[in-house]
Amino acid sequence: MSARPRGIAVAALAAVVAIGLVGCEAVPGSGPVEPGLSDLRQAEQYVQFNPLGPVAGSSQEDIVRGFVQAAASSDEDYAVAREFLVPGYADQWDPSYGVLIDDGSRPYTAEGETAGALELDAIAKVDAEGVLLPVAPGPSTDMRFEFEQVAGEWRIASAPAGIILDRATFTAVWSSHQLYFVGADGRLVPESRWFLSRAAIATEIVNGLLAGPGERMAKVVHSGFPPGTALASGAVTVVDGRARIDLTSEVLDAGPEVTEEMYRQLRESLRTVSGVSGVDLLADGTEVRLPADVREEQTPVAESSNPSVLRDGAFGTVASGEFIDLGGIGRAIAVAAPNAITLAPDGGSAAVRSADGVSRVEEESRTPVDSRAGLLAPSYDSLGYIWTVDAAGELLATGTSGQNLRVAAPWLAGSRAVAVRVSPDGSRIAALVPADEGSGTVLVAGVIRDAQGVPTATTEAADAQMWVTGDPLDLDWIDPLRFAALSGAGAAAKITVGGPGLFANEQGSVPEGVQISSGGSRAQLRVLSEDGELYMSQGNGWQKSLGGVDVLAKRG
Repeated sequence: MSARPRGIAVAALAAVVAIGLVGCEAVPGSGPVEPGLSDLRQAEQYVQFNPLGPVAGSSQEDIVRGFVQAAASSDEDYAVAREFLVPGYADQWDPSYGVLIDDGSRPYTAEGETAGALELDAIAKVDAEGVLLPVAPGPSTDMRFEFEQVAGEWRIASAPAGIILDRATFTAVWSSHQLYFVGADGRLVPESRWFLSRAAIATEIVNGLLAGPGERMAKVVHSGFPPGTALASGAVTVVDGRARIDLTSEVLDAGPEVTEEMYRQLRESLRTVSGVSGVDLLADGTEVRLPADVREEQTPVAESSNPSVLRDGAFGTVASGEFIDLGGIGRAIAVAAPNAITLAPDGGSAAVRSADGVSRVEEESRTPVDSRAGLLAPSYDSLGYIWTVDAAGELLATGTSGQNLRVAAPWLAGSRAVAVRVSPDGSRIAALVPADEGSGTVLVAGVIRDAQGVPTATTEAADAQMWVTGDPLDLDWIDPLRFAALSGAGAAAKITVGGPGLFANEQGSVPEGVQISSGGSRAQLRVLSEDGELYMSQGNGWQKSLGGVDVLAKRG
């Protein structure tokens, strides 16, 4: 593959026959495709696409475009797509190599008499585990094809491995689901994975759980399933709304705690599958007995909260456009004269940054946490740790004992991050950092903890999970899998929402925005402007809700 500047333009891509009437089989990656992801039959897909084969007299460009469209259908091992290839190459082409998602504008350029290239503006790719990663903005990518004539008709003699889909088509036939694994404190942690939307989706999800967490989270979470566990019958059946999951005998040797973990993972991971309202766990056909309280347990839903602000020397909440003084902990926070405030998840204490550093504030006390220079606004995780980062990118976590723990984060050093936030469940850490001039990147790493939940390190590398246009300003998590970034573009600040394994979406702009905070949902996002105006999300826009605000607090 080669790169060329985006500015080069050729003819626009002919429209896909029908957006949403496309299915594909493979997921990309550097290693082999995992079992269960390489045999996705077209007949089982909810949405099908019936492509046309080559037409007599087609040009090289026609053949390329027809091949790309036909490769969206996996029916009979991509039989129609292989009709566009020379006989000797038809069996060699590997559609299972990857899924590359682009914007759909694919100009074609001839390269001599027997070669040509499609120019792609890639948006994202899906790897072998079903994990979506965005592709960095930049030069377009050339996908090169070579041609030969067969019986007087052009056919493809060499093509890039894998499949190309535009975003609209991809999201029409693939869907995002969360696989839940177990964190160090026993809390379930979600991973977004993409699967073909088809009748066998429950089986694919269970196979994903059995394969374990992705490589990016392998040191952060674990799976309750004993090694070697597989589906005894090869598939999950759903009867009267209940998913019947019959596993091999390895689960019979699992203790009660492990059995509980397996059940919780299965129940939560299948919760979003249409037609599944419950889970029955079996081992070689025999039902696995579970405690009644585990069977009836419900995953708590993140509660949204009203925004909290410092205004006129008082700290309180904003409800229906009115400021309500909190008193108690609010008075203690206000006395600290903070310029950044992060409430604990339960709201009972806070991490505040003042002129002398970061402190832990409770109703009756204020305890210094970090006095280093150049500290970013602190985070406060669900296990009681306050996270601080200095200008050099050195990361500290401080528990209730007051001991500063240096948390290794080599990817953060020298990043010039403007905001660093720990996710609400404490499993991930995100940093908003400058990228090229006038743009920013959200880097996300996993948080590694010991058996007691004490943070020891982050994952060695961080993935770029979102790019934003404009100068990076602020960042906050919405929930364990989504965050919102604020970036400045002229006199306005743009809001962009994304997350690990998700597409990014711009959500409008606010005049001179400087801070962003989430109350646990997209609807609870608030942005503070430089002149103290608090903006709330309303429909597709942003409306003023209160003036005279000095600091907009975050939670967690």
